[in-house]
Amino acid sequence: MAKKGKAKTTSERKKNKKIKKRKIEQLIQANVKEDKMIKQLEKRLKLNKRKSKSVPKSFVADGLDYLLDFCDSEDRNHMVETEKQLLETGLSAEFEEDLNMAISEDDISSEETDRINMKTKSYPTNGEDEIENEESKHSDASKQSDDSKGLWEDIYGRQRDKEGNVIAKKYVPPAASISTDISVDSEKARRLERQLKGILNRLAEQNMHTIANQVEELYMSNSRNDMNIMLSKLMMEAIIAPVLTPDRLISEHMMLIAVLHANVGTEVGAHFLLTSVKMLHQMLGESHSIENKELDNIILMISHLYNFKVYGHRLLYQILEKLSAKFTEKEIELILLILRTVGFLLRKDDPLALKELILNLQQKASNSTQENSRIKFMLDILLAIKNNNMSKIPQYDPTWIEHLKKILKNFIHKGCNVTQFNVTLEDLLEADERGKWWVVGSAWSGLKDIGKLEKTSENNQQKYSEKILELARKQRMNTNIRRDIFCVLMTAEDYLDAFEKIHHLGLKNQQQREVIYVIISCCIQEKRFNPYYAILAQKLCDADRKYQLTIQYALWDKLKTLNDLNTKQLTNLAKFLTHLFLEKGLPLSVLKIIQFTELDKLTMRLVRQIMLGILLHENGEACLEVFQRISLSPKLQTFRESLRLFISHFLVKNIYAAENLQKQSTLLQKRTELVDQILNARDSKVIF
Repeated sequence: MAKKGKAKTTSERKKNKKIKKRKIEQLIQANVKEDKMIKQLEKRLKLNKRKSKSVPKSFVADGLDYLLDFCDSEDRNHMVETEKQLLETGLSAEFEEDLNMAISEDDISSEETDRINMKTKSYPTNGEDEIENEESKHSDASKQSDDSKGLWEDIYGRQRDKEGNVIAKKYVPPAASISTDISVDSEKARRLERQLKGILNRLAEQNMHTIANQVEELYMSNSRNDMNIMLSKLMMEAIIAPVLTPDRLISEHMMLIAVLHANVGTEVGAHFLLTSVKMLHQMLGESHSIENKELDNIILMISHLYNFKVYGHRLLYQILEKLSAKFTEKEIELILLILRTVGFLLRKDDPLALKELILNLQQKASNSTQENSRIKFMLDILLAIKNNNMSKIPQYDPTWIEHLKKILKNFIHKGCNVTQFNVTLEDLLEADERGKWWVVGSAWSGLKDIGKLEKTSENNQQKYSEKILELARKQRMNTNIRRDIFCVLMTAEDYLDAFEKIHHLGLKNQQQREVIYVIISCCIQEKRFNPYYAILAQKLCDADRKYQLTIQYALWDKLKTLNDLNTKQLTNLAKFLTHLFLEKGLPLSVLKIIQFTELDKLTMRLVRQIMLGILLHENGEACLEVFQRISLSPKLQTFRESLRLFISHFLVKNIYAAENLQKQSTLLQKRTELVDQILNARDSKVIF
């Protein structure tokens, strides 16, 4: 019997081994079959030749772009790991502090908005009793040293002494200023130069959109002043040479300046125009042979900037007058170059000025003792332009530049446009003495002399008290527009009065963005949260949607510099945003830029305070509407899942950590359940 039992056991083992072996073989065969099927499907979907690991555009078009984000547990594991790291640093104890801040007395209900004066008499702190970063310390130190010397800076950037006299600055040639004005961090400057040079080397009409976007990204991640200087420097190096640079190359580079001038800001075109005109002025004072084409290249750059409407016709006519005054062989060649490039556009913009120019040049030619074929040719060109006869101009073909002007609008963002400067040659050449007008935001149209400018400045300053102006200086409101907006905010009776006064400032286009900058800056600097700023921002958003977009971009910029904020400033920012979310001034989707799987401490606290402020608001309907607004869009699927994960890990798990706030904890528990149902309405793939 024992032998039989032993034999039976051995046979069962062999049988089990065979079954196991067969299963493995079947599994291998199934895997091979499945691989074949995958390859066939890849071939049908044309995914077999893809080298990139990014989600195909066809997936995005079918609404499947978020599929891979949550079909596995990788992202959820990231969130768990982030939570563990934050818990290890003791942040769970800070939940009660965030909860207290969210329900503090600084908040204002909708009923109170109608019955109390929204403007408090407290002013933003100047940072002397707050934690400041190294940059602000350096800035304050330099200002104190200027005060000790009796020097001060007016709103146009000019240095004055104790008596108010303007201190003249020594003229620095553009080439020297390009090499000395850039930031101290030489390694960063070299890296920026390499990046920008690599981008500009690939510049062509075919990839203009890509190049413009890449340069815009550099503007977002670097100092604008450094970018303006570096961009001017590299373009000058690429274009200004002893030989004539191809007109096509110059026109493409100037088109890029026009695109950046519209999309990034008017200071891009203003800085490049100033640098070009100053370099032209400097080189005209030197002697140049006919064979040297450096001046010709500068003239072509300035002419094409006019072609793309970066500045008005008055400046170019003044350059032509300056060239005709000297009237040597080289100047005649430059006049010819301008006329052949933009002569017909000048005729269209100001035919009377062209007529005066023709008479002036004819008189110069008749008085000239030397016989010169260039003079005769120039007069022929002038008559052809005067009579609008293009065929009389040899080798004149405006097809290419007209093509560029036509496609320029395709590269400009919606809502932006090329702002044309109405500047004079005198304004640009005397910018160091008169002040840098592009910082203010508009040209000095109608100002004839410096005396009138001083009078206007003094009259504007008399509107506000010395205390307000001093406070504006301490808050680093360093432009005329920011100073005026700041003074309006500080002197207004309430938010309605402030709204009216801001409207009467007559700000246009990009100048209106400064309103949001000043509002957020003042709101953050308050010792306690002041609802005045949030309600004013809400009023602006209701009046014009562009303020909503400006706040969105300002928030995205702030998220990059949260380390510069202390706890009070972070709370003020959170309450400011909470109010806008609840009052429908901003959609909650503006937070989609946050990487919820890689949260740092400060970002986590900011989002948690915002969520607590919304979820614990006295108006339950307003609270739920915030989340309902983002519940339907397929594009926000990933954001909704991330938000649910955040609420689950950083709110729900800590609800009862606040022992003294049981009432709020109970309300929070109910609200989070309702919000989870709202966010889970579109077949979510995440289960808690």
